[in-house]
Amino acid sequence: MNVLTDSQWAVLEPLVKKACPRLTALDLVESQHRVDLLTAKIQNRHWIDRVAAQRTVLALMQQAGIHKVA
Repeated sequence: MNVLTDSQWAVLEPLVKKACPRLTALDLVESQHRVDLLTAKIQNRHWIDRVAAQRTVLALMQQAGIHKVA
């Protein structure tokens, strides 16, 4: 399971909010700092396929300078 640290999440969260405006505050809380759950939330809210959602999350992580997750 890919879980982001609190500091990684703090950097990533504003980028996610900007790139994925349909996500709710509850969606972000329910993601529990997990990459897989965040991907699923983006897929669901933005009506895109899983691969596109994964690419979005990975691009945002790269933009945030996150290269490794626990």
